[in-house]
Amino acid sequence: MRVQSSSGLRPSFVLRAIVRWLCGVSFMIYGFAKLNGAQFTVLDSQLATPLGDADPFWLAWYFFGYSDLYKGFIALTEIVGGVLIVLPRTALLGALVLLPTIVNAVLVDFAFQIPTGGTMAAIVLAGAVLYVILPHARRLLDAALLDHESTRTGLAAAAFGAVAAGILAFSATYWIANYNNRRPTAIDGTWEVVGDRTAGISRAYFERNRAYMVVFMSDDGVLDRRHFEITDGEIRVWDQWLSKGDLVAQGRLTEQEVMELRFEDGPRTTLRRRFGPGLRAAPRATR
Repeated sequence: MRVQSSSGLRPSFVLRAIVRWLCGVSFMIYGFAKLNGAQFTVLDSQLATPLGDADPFWLAWYFFGYSDLYKGFIALTEIVGGVLIVLPRTALLGALVLLPTIVNAVLVDFAFQIPTGGTMAAIVLAGAVLYVILPHARRLLDAALLDHESTRTGLAAAAFGAVAAGILAFSATYWIANYNNRRPTAIDGTWEVVGDRTAGISRAYFERNRAYMVVFMSDDGVLDRRHFEITDGEIRVWDQWLSKGDLVAQGRLTEQEVMELRFEDGPRTTLRRRFGPGLRAAPRATR
């Protein structure tokens, strides 16, 4: 015998309706907050903070708010999903629209150290959306798992193909990351000009995650990307990354952590490595 309330409605129906309205109102608030500038706005003081020193929360906040198109898409998804989930006929559709958004929000909150209050709110909303979906889980599973007849040979061939594709994808990306992007050299790291800055640069970044790339930072903070190679201890720097172009500078290590560069237009500069292999801490970026 089913228990009904005095109004004739089952308690589970009433609870689910309350949850749907909780989701609908909450997501519409979050959506309009993005459109009205209550979310994803960044303080000027944070914009002046070097990227390496940025708080994870503000890093995420700036990233999601940088593009008006992306911010508008997320806002529209939350508003439309919020409307759909409160209407009984479209509640499941609304929940399915909102599920990827709220799951992503929970992951972002944990990954970027969002304050506890915001993280807990996202977890509660994720649970509420799943609660709306739960009664339809069996039908959704039946729809997702296609009724497709396969022979053992066909299944084995598909499984082999999937494994082979996975091995190929892993091998290709591993090679790109470790042998194409990364080609370690003895001068990888962050170098800072010591003494007079006659060449007009304050730092040089010999990038360990971009093969052959060196980036010079000027005295006023402008970054200039170049191509470098080191052969038999001789360092050469060209104008264009990868395509080389004109020779810009030459030099060599005078000590393990000290480098001298002679620029083609005349200036010489001495740099000392502040961060890199064997050195423990990266310096704070300054302008």
